[in-house]
This record gives sequence, structure tokens and C-alpha cells, in this order.
Amino acid sequence: MRHQVFSRKYRPQRFDEIIGQPHICATLQNAIKHGRVSHAYLFTGSRGIGKTSTARILAKSLNCLNPQEQNPCNVCTNCLEITSGRNLDVLEIDGASNRGVEQIRDLRENVKYPPTNSRYRIYIIDEVHMLTKEAFNALLKTLEEPPEHVIFIFATTEPLKIPATILSRCQRYDFHRIPVSEMVNQLEMICQRENFSVGRDILVLIAKKADGALRDAESLLDQILSFSGQTTDMQEVRQVLGLIDYDFLFALSEMIRQHDGNGLLEIAREIFEKGINISEFFAGFTEHFRNLLIVSSTHTAEILDLPHDVQERYLATVPQWTGADLMRILRIIDEAQLGLRNAVNHRIHLDFTLLRLAALDRTVTIEQLLQQIAQHPQPKSSEPPTVSPSFIVPTIPKTVHSNSQPKQSDKILNQPAITVPSAPEPPSAKPAVPDLTFERIQSGWDEILERLSQNEVSLTHFLRMGVLKCVANSVLEIAFNNEKDISIWNNRARLSKAESVLKEQFGQQIRIRLVVDPQLAKSVNDRTKIEQLTQDVVEIFNAEIIYR
Repeated sequence: MRHQVFSRKYRPQRFDEIIGQPHICATLQNAIKHGRVSHAYLFTGSRGIGKTSTARILAKSLNCLNPQEQNPCNVCTNCLEITSGRNLDVLEIDGASNRGVEQIRDLRENVKYPPTNSRYRIYIIDEVHMLTKEAFNALLKTLEEPPEHVIFIFATTEPLKIPATILSRCQRYDFHRIPVSEMVNQLEMICQRENFSVGRDILVLIAKKADGALRDAESLLDQILSFSGQTTDMQEVRQVLGLIDYDFLFALSEMIRQHDGNGLLEIAREIFEKGINISEFFAGFTEHFRNLLIVSSTHTAEILDLPHDVQERYLATVPQWTGADLMRILRIIDEAQLGLRNAVNHRIHLDFTLLRLAALDRTVTIEQLLQQIAQHPQPKSSEPPTVSPSFIVPTIPKTVHSNSQPKQSDKILNQPAITVPSAPEPPSAKPAVPDLTFERIQSGWDEILERLSQNEVSLTHFLRMGVLKCVANSVLEIAFNNEKDISIWNNRARLSKAESVLKEQFGQQIRIRLVVDPQLAKSVNDRTKIEQLTQDVVEIFNAEIIYR
């Protein structure tokens, strides 16, 4: 006798045999029980989770000659014919190969005829999203007002491709992905009936590989039993399924933690020599670090669908990692997976990803940095702090002057400055307070402008265009490109509002003097070019500015 694959041999024939969809089965059974059967149903969900099987069971339940508590008897003529696909009143149509408007017109003609030996004439259209726009339009009227004896059941994996006019005329049922535990129970039942001895750990691997699709899990089990025979070995199962061994993944993560670039390149070479699928490798790599992150966050490994010894290993390994490091690694692997499709050379892409992971430093929080600074204070010095050249964007020179004579600033900028006359200052100006320095005003300038913007938006916008130049004798000079820019604002009535904020901030009266500096235009232009160049470098090399 010819072998029948598990996915067909153990296909559910009753509502209570459907795995993982109790909400749908209960609703359909109640609808049959109370006579509230709709004229059109739409079953949506991913592959291999029971959409077509449920449609057949619903058709058998409605046309069964001897129903049993809203379940088909599976022994009457109608049930047997529907199961074998020979019933004239239940027609299964493939939407991919019958997608044209001509096929839908034939369907519209056939729905007029009553069923031959059943209660309903039922049309099951699989992959209905493959129908053309014209075919959907031709189906609309019939779907909205079908004859009393006609029921439509649509199944699709892509409901977003179905027109809203069709969706509004159907009862929609969303099928869920089947949990790993329920798939494992079903696979155990199959192994018992087939007299095969397969460990639960192996069945868990099969169920996880199936990714929520029971049909895929049953096909994989069939394949593994064909390969292994009566007894199965974990290593053989991993080889058949193309899964990465956990020892390999733990060794790989340890090399990343130790910044072992040579070891990672050797692993990349081994991956290509063994013919391991790069996409499968990244998938296993992602799952490994996801497991570490889950254990790190929950402090338990019980929620992982893994063998007990592997769970213990994760618990022992996770103290070596921080949640921030694991999230950064997962982000890099995710970017590598997305870029694999467009990568010209997969070997180079893999090498680059592993070396990038090896070069990662440990994540340090702001709190840790502040603690280190508090424990190791820097000696005070009158000299300005030196900054390491880590990619710094140059700024316009700023100098503190001991008096308000404009000639000193002219010497620094090597360009004669034009001072625009401003309102006369009162002769009783107070001397500058010793601790009021240019650096102090410069560091608090953004806060001053923020406070000023609450009441004076235009003045704030104008001051942002200027550059702080110097402070002397309680006079703050702000430089602009040309005289035209400051002609409107250069009067005491307008500037007094900003001076009031300065007084509130520093506790003493500070006057503002607006000056014109032709050299400023060139400096601002140069700074704009440098900032644009910096942004280009960051985008091209995917760099990160660590100091600015």
C-alpha cells in the first residue's frame, strides 16, 4: 500500500479534532445548533493551521445525513464523498488557477441550481485573494444575495488583498498560530500510533521549526522518521532540520564577549564549508540571544520551549551579559538579516557582521559614568580642558576680554569689526562681578533663550542667529553678519526684555551690545559646510558621533 503522509493521514475530520482553534470551532458549532448559519465565511491566517480543514468539516456538518452534536458522522454517503472530494454539492475551487472573471461567471450560473442530495450547495474557494479585480466585482452581487441553498467559504493567507466590498459581506474568522505545546502533543500522538520512539526534546525542535504551522510540523516529522527509522538522534534531527547546535551558539556568543575576532572568522569559514544556510544561521543566532535576553529579564528559563539541560545552561550563562548589550547585539543581527537579501557577497556580509559584533564594547550607563567621576575627581586647573580628537565639529572662536574695547576682539578675528551705535548706557554702570565669566554666560545661553521664547518668540529667533563674542564690564557683545540684520532690534526698549532674563539668571545687570562682524559670515558658512560633511560621513559609514 502506498505511504500516506502524516499531514493527510491525520487531517482532522471533526471540530473536536482541530488543534489550536477552539474559539472558531465553538462559534461555528453554536451557529449550526441555533440555525444562525451565514451565507458567506472568510477564514484567514497563516499556512498549515486548519483553514481548509475547518471549511470541509463545516461543509460536512451542514450536509451530514446523521449529524452528531454539530459534528459530522463521517460514515454517511455525503460525509464520505466530501472527505474524498467527490461530492457534487460541495465544490472546492483553487483561487490561484481559477482567478479570472470567466470562471466566476460560470460559478454565478451554477449557483442557481439546487443541491442534488444535500441541504446546501457549498463553494469553498481557497486562496481567494488571488482572484482578479474583475472577478471580485462579478462575485459581489451573488455574494450579497445568494440563493437560500448556497453557502460560500473563502480561505486566504493574505486578507489585506481582498477588497473591502467582499470583506463586508462575509463573516470573518481569524485563525491563530498553533502553540508549540499543542503541536508537540499532536506529534506525540502520531508517533504512538505509528510505533515510533521519538523524544519530546526532538518533537519540541520540530514544532519550533514549523513556526506555528501544524501541517509543516507533521511533514517534518514524516521526513525525520524516513531519515532515522525507528530511533532518532538529536544530532541527526538538527542536521535534517538545518538547525544550529546549541554548543555552537554558546561558543559563538562567548567569542563575541571575549572580542575574539579571529575565532569568529574561523566560525564563518566553517559555516561556508559545511554549507549551512546563512539565513538559517542568522535565525538561530537571533533566537539564541533572544533566549539570553528573556532569561536576563525574567530571571527564569521555564518559559523557553527548550530541553531542561539547555535551560540550565542559559541560566548559568546569562550573568555574563547585560540587557543593554543583548539588545544592541540583537539589533545588529536584525540589520544583518535585512541586508542579507541585497548583499552581493554573503561571505563578506557574514564576516563583517561577526567582526562588528566582536568590536562591541560593554554598555555603560550614565549613572555608572557619574559614579566613576565621583570616585576619581579630576584635579582643578586654570587651563581649559583638552579634548581628544574623536570627531569634533569646529565651532567659531570665542574669547573672553578684560574690557569692552572693540579693538581687542578685532585683533583676534584679524578683521575690523563695525560697531553699530546703540542707546547710551547709564554712567552709573556697576563693575563686573569677578565670577561672571564668558564661559558661564555661554553655558547658560540656551536656557536663557528658552526662557525668553516663552514671551518673546521673534526676539529669541533673532538672537539665535547671532554669536556670543565677549563680555566685559557687564556688557555682553553679540556679533551678527551685517548691519542690516540688527538695525531693527538695536534699541534699548527691545533688548531690555532679554537683559531682564539675563539679570534673573545671573543676579546682576548685564547690558547687550549688538555688533557687526564681517568675518562671522565666512565662519558660519564654513561651519555649515563642516556640519554637512559630518552628516555625510555619518550616513555613508553608519558612524556615531561620540563627542560634539
